[in-house]
Amino acid sequence: MSRVLRSYTQLPGGQVHYRYAGDRHLPVLVLLHQTPSHSSMYLPLMQELADQFYIIAPDTPGFGGSDPLSGECSIASFSERLLEFLQALGVEVCTLFGHHTGASIAVQMAFDDPGRFNALALCGPTLLTDAQRETLPAKAAGFPAEADGSHLLKMWQRVRAKDEQAVLSLVQREVLSALVCGELYQASYRAVCAQDFATQLAALGCPVLAFAGDQDLLITAVEPSLALLSNGHTASLPTGAGTYACEQQAAEMAVILSDFVSTTTRT
Repeated sequence: MSRVLRSYTQLPGGQVHYRYAGDRHLPVLVLLHQTPSHSSMYLPLMQELADQFYIIAPDTPGFGGSDPLSGECSIASFSERLLEFLQALGVEVCTLFGHHTGASIAVQMAFDDPGRFNALALCGPTLLTDAQRETLPAKAAGFPAEADGSHLLKMWQRVRAKDEQAVLSLVQREVLSALVCGELYQASYRAVCAQDFATQLAALGCPVLAFAGDQDLLITAVEPSLALLSNGHTASLPTGAGTYACEQQAAEMAVILSDFVSTTTRT
């Protein structure tokens, strides 16, 4: 089983922390995480795919071990930093996979630098309705610290409600990540809502896989996303897949990504 290693890349705007696995001579697959998680959410998937790809999973600026942006939090700014990161690593062509917020950033990156990406895979594409744009940021509002620690319970309950069947170690990790990133949790949701995702998605010419689990709130965005794509594809996850599909259904997710890449890109 391939080891998943960790490193940092120093950029002019700060450090980017990332995990990586696989042989550097294999096709490159870059994984972008959801909010408020970080690259550790991809550990099971990286283990599944490390014999087929050289996998790079960065922490979005301000999350995990990556330094935050110095200016406004926007999907465009996340894209700029992560494109600099790929350039610094010498990644000229790769496949890009994003989950939830990671899907937003993936589309922005491919829109900003289309020649760098031979395919995109989006689990939970963020083609939001007007109602979702209005309500989503409130779901990431912070809880002021209380002397009795009651704010910790509130965050636990919020994260637990996303999937009550999730193992407690996963819930705890997500709670800690949400607390550590602070105001950036809600700011990143606002950034997702402000992005012109539809226009960017429609402009993409590379193969794009759009899919979601049946318990994922963003499954309603899959069909509208496919309607905008000139080279769209989709896939199905096992029944019950939701917010944490990349971990809980890692084996099935790996098959979907492997099949998509092998049938749509040249290695």
